[in-house]
Amino acid sequence: MLDSPANNKGQKPSGKTLGSVWREKGLNKNLVVKIRPVVEGNFEGGQGQQTYSVDTSQPTVESIFEEADFSIESQYSTPFESSNPEGRLPNLMGMIQSGQINAAYYSLFAVTNDPTGVGAGIAELGAATAELTGVADALSESEGKLQGLMGRSNFTKLNSRQIFTSASSIRITGSLFFEAWANAKGEVEDALQQLQIWASAAELSKQSLLVGGIKEGFSEAMFPSIIPPLVQLQYGGKTYSPMVVESVSAPITAPMTKDGDRIAVRVQVVFLSLTAWDAQNIINTRR
Repeated sequence: MLDSPANNKGQKPSGKTLGSVWREKGLNKNLVVKIRPVVEGNFEGGQGQQTYSVDTSQPTVESIFEEADFSIESQYSTPFESSNPEGRLPNLMGMIQSGQINAAYYSLFAVTNDPTGVGAGIAELGAATAELTGVADALSESEGKLQGLMGRSNFTKLNSRQIFTSASSIRITGSLFFEAWANAKGEVEDALQQLQIWASAAELSKQSLLVGGIKEGFSEAMFPSIIPPLVQLQYGGKTYSPMVVESVSAPITAPMTKDGDRIAVRVQVVFLSLTAWDAQNIINTRR
């Protein structure tokens, strides 16, 4: 649940803005992506009623967003596939549809020119048995029906209907382009480092659960580390929140200043929504 998306757009964080000064150079603000952490709140409202507001104490990272994609992926299955005879008796149904069952029928009961006489004997024995049991007519009728099934299938629109099973988190992938106009450290290095910090755990415990339990109590010892923060993206008049930074990939070789600060860097990033989204979440991005 997004907390007052319209208000979020107007909030100005007290922390500084990191990244190239694209907007100051006159670039359309809708072409600049803004990334900043959000704080989860309203736990007392109950499950699913949490709100996410901008953490104004944290800096904002701004950049050019290139080749960005917004991906929605849902999973479907066809549970009726195994409920038909084809799924239970695949070999038999395949022989019927292809006509191989008829060939097998004739091979067994119509071998009369066998030089050893074995095939004829088997055919005669089969015919005699059929007559004795009263199924000779049934065999003949079945033969005709089997021939009529050749080239047909039991695959239908009903047993091929797709059933919705689940949905993945929303995925946003793209390239962030940082370029120094005046200060390579602040416009490139600090902005990139901040993204890397948000993609990493805030703190990983260095001690065992047993030692942590003795020092801090077993409630905190069971969860000693602090996970990465949640963030929001604002781009093209839309707000995507809450998101997690799944990956940040940047080259370590690039044009640099004498101090080792990169002058221009293209960073590959992937953001995931905290949970799977429904239609209302898509609508809320424009608020």
